[in-house]
Amino acid sequence: MKVLKYILALAVSVVSFQPAAAKVDFDSLTPDQQNYLRAKKYYINRQFEPARELKSRLRNYVLYPYLEYFDLYYDARPERADEAMRYIATQKNDGINGDIQAKYVRTLVNAGQYAKALKVRTKPFRMNELNCLRNTAIYHVGSRKDALNFAKNLYMKQSQYPSECNFLMQKLREQGMLNSASTYTKLLRKFRERRQNEQVARLAKELEKTNFASSAKIVNYLYSHPEDLLDKLDTNVTNYQNIAVGSILILARTKSEAAYNLLQQAKTRYKLTSEQILEAGSYIIRHMMIQKNANHMHWLDQTLLQLKHTDDLIPNRVKYAIWQENWKDLDFWLKKLSAKEAKDSKWIYWRAYALEKQGRKEEARNMYLKVLKERNFYSFLVAQKYSIPWPFLEQRVWMSPMDEQKALKQWVEFARVHELIAIGDLTNAGREWYYFITRLTPDEVAKAGVLAYNKGWYDYSLKASIYGKAWNLLKLRFPTPLLDYYTGMSKQTGVSLSFLYAISRQESALNPSAVSPAGAKGMMQLMPATASLVAKKYRIPYTSQDQLLDPKINISLGAHYLMKLLGEYNNNRVLAAVAYNAGPHRVEAWRSKDGVGKTVDVWVENIPFNETRGYVQNVLVFDAIYQKYLNQEPYFLTREEFSHRY
Repeated sequence: MKVLKYILALAVSVVSFQPAAAKVDFDSLTPDQQNYLRAKKYYINRQFEPARELKSRLRNYVLYPYLEYFDLYYDARPERADEAMRYIATQKNDGINGDIQAKYVRTLVNAGQYAKALKVRTKPFRMNELNCLRNTAIYHVGSRKDALNFAKNLYMKQSQYPSECNFLMQKLREQGMLNSASTYTKLLRKFRERRQNEQVARLAKELEKTNFASSAKIVNYLYSHPEDLLDKLDTNVTNYQNIAVGSILILARTKSEAAYNLLQQAKTRYKLTSEQILEAGSYIIRHMMIQKNANHMHWLDQTLLQLKHTDDLIPNRVKYAIWQENWKDLDFWLKKLSAKEAKDSKWIYWRAYALEKQGRKEEARNMYLKVLKERNFYSFLVAQKYSIPWPFLEQRVWMSPMDEQKALKQWVEFARVHELIAIGDLTNAGREWYYFITRLTPDEVAKAGVLAYNKGWYDYSLKASIYGKAWNLLKLRFPTPLLDYYTGMSKQTGVSLSFLYAISRQESALNPSAVSPAGAKGMMQLMPATASLVAKKYRIPYTSQDQLLDPKINISLGAHYLMKLLGEYNNNRVLAAVAYNAGPHRVEAWRSKDGVGKTVDVWVENIPFNETRGYVQNVLVFDAIYQKYLNQEPYFLTREEFSHRY
């Protein structure tokens, strides 16, 4: 990241941290805030007369557009569609507009007003159920072919589909577009995907009384027993070549050597085409490299050179050469990277590494130093290697703190965020902040971020730097909310304060209400099962997973879990971070089995999961940044972490 030219002196005031589930003292609110909350409650309960009476008294209140939103949303009727569209045309907040559009498309489709529904929303939604409703409207007043093709594609991709799609699915059946042949085609698609045991079994069962019954039964069996391919699959099975290739792919995920041997026999037995052989070969190559299988390197390289699309395989081959410490191969495959890819600082680092290993130390040093133009894992490794200043690349933007009253008048969106936070509506405050920040100039982003920081809206100041792509405004990107509590947990558990913040920053961007798709919650993104085990082991009061959205409980559990992991790995933060992100079992699975071990940079580069690799690299850099802002002498890797053989 390039160093920007401005100088920043952030004026930081001592403020309290805004919790995720904001609890407000109603009596302490202003009359407008109280009436707004009363009106909102009336709308939710569909008591429209008192709601509208209060709404009429709040026309000059900054949150009045939200009352209009509630009015349209909770009293959605077909005859209000034009009014809803006029409202949408006046609003910049895409979140609110999306809510209104979804509500009125549903209302209008249910009322049979299909043309009007398509006027309300002219482009697809993100959610399948809403797109099914929209395509139901298209079926009635637009292109039936397009609507049915949408439904057919949805059927093929999804294991299940919502009830809103029933109409279109019924039309597919009536048109003969859903039949046993399409079900078998779907079965073969799911056969190639991971973790589809239940879906494959269900589809095979649906085909029991059809012409595809015997073929489907074999597909179902091979999904769990791909190694039995040659014994179970005959050439009279429908689409046997596809099944043969799919079986090899399944086997390669866990046993790349067995998959290689199976391919050598299957390509003749089932007369696989050259394209099918290369498809299976590329998949085996990928998993041979993941599984560190070096038994067929000549075949692997020759096959890789035959492939047309190698955007991800070539970088993986480079990493495999790094793992094997084969500097000749590394140099060869580095040259195969695309011109764009080759500019990535990590590949510059590894070019320098290869030069160093070949004794070309001066060339290596000159190339290593090129990495310092960015702030990342590799540049910090170089700084540590040559004992040169850490490449924080901080942008210091000089500015006087903007007067809050001036900001409230200048930016109506900021005023709305201010009020939404005050009344505890953090969901809409977050949405409003996003649409506010993404419309500002870089200088305005910095000003808004400083305002948020000074008010203690730390997750908002952080988001300002992210949404505004102000990557070098480090003070905004790495705030220290709940400092006293984090400090207390650090002293209690022995986990360094900077490491606690680094993990929290990477896990949730310091958002106390963060919930992942997998169900991890809170500042330190704990899974409920992990939280329960940690609470029991360390006797921490914990009775409900909802408590994970309480920052203090979440931090306490997370800090104790990190204490446990660091204890198991001799205070090695690299291994503890891998275990925190991917699970302790991954640490053992990914360790080198050569009896010698790998250096930290070689090992981290070859972590198989992209997410975990990036996670570990970020956490180590974030830790160093937090050390800087906690007035510690920054370090990157400890002597023990650097010298450890992984």
